[in-house]
Amino acid sequence: MSRLMAGVFGATVGLAVTGTALAQSNEVVMQDPGGAYGDALRKIMYDPFEAETGIDVVLVQEARSGPRIKAQVEAGKTEWDLTFIFDQETKLLGDCCLADIDYDKLSDSAKKTLDTMPENLKRPKGVALQVIGVGMAYNTDSYTGEKAPQNWADFWNVDAFPGKRCLPAWPRFVFEAALMADGVKKEELYPLDMERALKKVREIKPHVVKWWTTSAQPPQLLLDGEADMCMAYTGTMSLLALEGAPIELNWNQGFIYYDFFSIPKDAPHYDNALKLLSWRLDAERAAELTSAYPVALPSPLVFEAADPEVSRYWANNPDNVAKAIVWSPEYWGAMSPDGRTTNEEYGQEKLNSLLAE
Repeated sequence: MSRLMAGVFGATVGLAVTGTALAQSNEVVMQDPGGAYGDALRKIMYDPFEAETGIDVVLVQEARSGPRIKAQVEAGKTEWDLTFIFDQETKLLGDCCLADIDYDKLSDSAKKTLDTMPENLKRPKGVALQVIGVGMAYNTDSYTGEKAPQNWADFWNVDAFPGKRCLPAWPRFVFEAALMADGVKKEELYPLDMERALKKVREIKPHVVKWWTTSAQPPQLLLDGEADMCMAYTGTMSLLALEGAPIELNWNQGFIYYDFFSIPKDAPHYDNALKLLSWRLDAERAAELTSAYPVALPSPLVFEAADPEVSRYWANNPDNVAKAIVWSPEYWGAMSPDGRTTNEEYGQEKLNSLLAE
């Protein structure tokens, strides 16, 4: 079976063949981030899991899981077993679209890791398996030493820091950065002044060469010289920096949030999803993963087991946490001023309109 899902859904339409149905019971369908992170997961997590359990990990690459899960469940055709999901979506989709996680069925090593994690990261409908960082990355061939950017005000200052920028094509993180560039203190960001943020985004728009949509785009833009400075996920950037690429990260005014793993309601291989979740929650294995891709599971056991040369780049390294902002999923998931959408949906509409000008 292909490791990616191209053709899988079409191939599973006629499951009258007993052998095919049996093979289906020995798999777990997992949403995959792709890129360098996906490669690291395959090598360190999925291949050994398959060898140990005989369960095939079938991957589907999808950037945003929430809308797809909702559509699948509402249609009565759940296709995925385990998925990355945003913090607020564990609450927004919990009742309609997510299954309860049977924590009692997880392995002993998984339970040991869970015992060390904060309670708010272990929910009935989701468990936080990775701390995610978003920050400023820049090419050291363009900026170095005292001439390197230190905050979002510098990112917006194209006179003092000339060069091409790249930013995500969504409002979260971008609006917060815009407001800090405009002088708002990080402690006073929420609730966001969206109109003020949009005005500031309009200033930087002419200097943005790419409004990116996948995490693989910013590092490629920096390495190719198409951009000099980007807002980016810190995982890939950290990996490149560790490998000696001319890239550096600045954690000042960066963002920290958690990616949760959830099991969609009526997942076709629920028990296998629990087995893969147990595998991912093993502290030693999770620490090994960070050496290949520096995104950490939020447990002290993992931090203690990790290589300190790697953990200095982690989003949950205490030194980085002290400089960063704990991003607010509560704000972005709350009802917007129009009374019909969330703040994230409302902000996306506003940003789309600005970018279309």
